[in-house]
Amino acid sequence: ALSAYYQDVIGLAPQPAAGATRPLASPLGETCVLLETGEAPALTRLGFQVHPDVPLADLQRRLAAGGVASDLRSDPLPGIPLSLVTHDPNGLGVELFDTAAPAAAVVPSPAISPLKLGHVASYTGDIARCVSFYRDVLGFRVSDWMEDFFVFLRCGPDHHTCNFISSANRGMHHMAFELKDWSHVQTACDWLAQHGYQITWGPGRHGIGHNIFIYHRNPAGQIVELFTEMDTMSDEEAGFFDARPWHRDRPQRPKVWRAAEGSNLWGAGPPPGHRS
Repeated sequence: ALSAYYQDVIGLAPQPAAGATRPLASPLGETCVLLETGEAPALTRLGFQVHPDVPLADLQRRLAAGGVASDLRSDPLPGIPLSLVTHDPNGLGVELFDTAAPAAAVVPSPAISPLKLGHVASYTGDIARCVSFYRDVLGFRVSDWMEDFFVFLRCGPDHHTCNFISSANRGMHHMAFELKDWSHVQTACDWLAQHGYQITWGPGRHGIGHNIFIYHRNPAGQIVELFTEMDTMSDEEAGFFDARPWHRDRPQRPKVWRAAEGSNLWGAGPPPGHRS
């Protein structure tokens, strides 16, 4: 069911399998989801491509200096000759690689067809330790906080690449795919409805990141966000996000947001059970 959902509803294209792992790629040729058979739906690892000027062996030494164990693995997936695998404080696998060949030719699909996997949000029982790992060890930067329980981290221009929610829960909160524009969000809503998926929250515009969003649940019950117009920071030295007409702060700098303002500038907050 999940494989059919990602192909027929989301619009990802299957790639050559690597053992029991089935990669799925976006229309732009980026592998963004790996499906594996398991006892229950779960997020097991995140993958990040690092700058080719930073050797993985240097990263391994940096991790070791921070007391973090890691392993170099050869040919973990087709098109990736070498990766460095470790775990974050939540026990989530983190796989770093510096070279990735484009996915095999992707046939155009009538499905939603996102540009890429934009970010993944997970629960954590120790948000301070989690931030320290991603910021101080891996080099991520903090974009924003929602009060003291929800942090947004970036590793490139996009406002956030991974988010962490302080909670007794474990595992993934949601994954998010980026769409081209507002019109793409509209057609995605229609496509979801035609395939029996209800929008659980949205359309709206988050205060944090300012992305337009819709949420639904996949066949495994996991929350999936589709978004567009996320904030970007092109100049890290300047320290503020690229100006947009809907920004209320000028310039828009990283800050701590109140939950209501950070959730949805257009109105209704998350439905019951969305954060838990």
